[in-house]
Amino acid sequence: MLVLVGPSASGKTEVVKVLIQDYKMKKLVTYTTRSMRVNEVNGKDYHFISKDEFIKKIKENFFLEYVEYNDNYYGTSYEDLANDKVVILEPNGVKTYLEKVPDKIKICYLRTPIEYRMKRMIERKDSLESINKRIHSDDEIFNSDLEAIVDWVIDSTDITIQDMTKLIYEKYEPYL
Repeated sequence: MLVLVGPSASGKTEVVKVLIQDYKMKKLVTYTTRSMRVNEVNGKDYHFISKDEFIKKIKENFFLEYVEYNDNYYGTSYEDLANDKVVILEPNGVKTYLEKVPDKIKICYLRTPIEYRMKRMIERKDSLESINKRIHSDDEIFNSDLEAIVDWVIDSTDITIQDMTKLIYEKYEPYL
C-alpha cells in the first residue's frame, strides 16, 4: 500500500485524487470523528463516525492504527489493506504502520513550506483559527525525524499536482 504523509495543505488529497483518476489506484477510506468539509462524502472521503462509535471500535481491535489529531480521531481498519490502495496518514500513524505491517507499505513524504500551505488553506476557505492551529500542530510533528523513516521525500513547492503524482506513481509502481 502507498502511504502519503505531509503537513496540512501539502497536496496529499489532490495527489490521491489523481492517483485514483489517472492511475487506477483506490483510496483506502479511513475513519474519522471530524466534521465533513464542503463537498466531502461519507464512505468516499472518510467514514465519518461519532467519537463514541470510534472508541467502541478501538475496544474491538478494529483498527490497525488510530490517532487523535486536532481534537479528532482518525484510524485505519485492518480489513482495508491492499497493494492497489493509497492512504494519507499523519506521522504517528506512519510509525504504527511501520511497526505492524512494514512489508506492506511504501511511504512518500510531501514536504511543503509554511507559506505555500497557508495560501492553500486560505484558498480552500479554512478559518484563520483553524489554519493557525494546524500550522502550529504540524510544526511539532513534521520534521527531519519523519523524513528519515520514509521511502521517498518529494518537495511539493514548485511542481504541479499532476507531475508530482506521476513521480510518486513511478516510484511506487514496482510494488503493485
